[in-house]
Amino acid sequence: MACRVRIDLAYDGADFHGWQTQPGLRTVQGELAAMLGRLLGRAVLPVGAGRTDAGVHAAGQVCHVGDLSADEADRLVRALPRLAPDDILVLEVRRVSSDFNARFSALWRRYAYRMAMTRDLFRRRREWFLPGDLDREAMAAGAAHFLGGHDYASFCKTDSLRENNTCTVRVCRFDWAGDSGIFLVEADRFLHHMVRTMVGTLVEVGRGRRGADDIPAILAARDRGRAGAMAPAHGLSLEKVGYPEHLLVPEEEIP
Repeated sequence: MACRVRIDLAYDGADFHGWQTQPGLRTVQGELAAMLGRLLGRAVLPVGAGRTDAGVHAAGQVCHVGDLSADEADRLVRALPRLAPDDILVLEVRRVSSDFNARFSALWRRYAYRMAMTRDLFRRRREWFLPGDLDREAMAAGAAHFLGGHDYASFCKTDSLRENNTCTVRVCRFDWAGDSGIFLVEADRFLHHMVRTMVGTLVEVGRGRRGADDIPAILAARDRGRAGAMAPAHGLSLEKVGYPEHLLVPEEEIP
């Protein structure tokens, strides 16, 4: 029976040109494919849960590799974490159901965007420095408008729009600690540049350049030109991906 393996990993995206392989560029998928090739002696391209952009980080990216023999699967479980470069951390490698797909089986994804009003030398590659004051209450009120199901065409890169651009957001809030804040958003799916455009728009709300109650009209317009500027990539991190429990158990372990 062919085996399928799930790989959970974290990475510092600062020196990567995103997740997806690109000729001549260093990417997370490319590095992982090279690691897999060394262990398996053949070309294998892992399938990821989310195609993070250049500079975007991950604390909980998930990918899978299929069509493995039992020996190959065991080899990955034992040896893959030791092959990772300094800016990739392989958190876990385990067998899963042959029906598991890191991208298409995902029920939800959670992203975090970090920002700070005080510059920190040691966190500058992980958070957006925003000098001055932000109206946190207005930003929270604006974020609440994103909850539920909405068409996010106004918050998507125009050439990435699909026939269906509806996403259901179930978590959308700011957590603040002193001069630092984290924007947390969790949804059943995300469009290209969606989170960064949400953050950029909410920061404009915090600056008083638009009102919190403008968000419903921006969503309804389905026009990228109505939303705010896109926040920089380095503040964003893919935090976690959720899957149906029954897909996390390999067939040989099902009683």
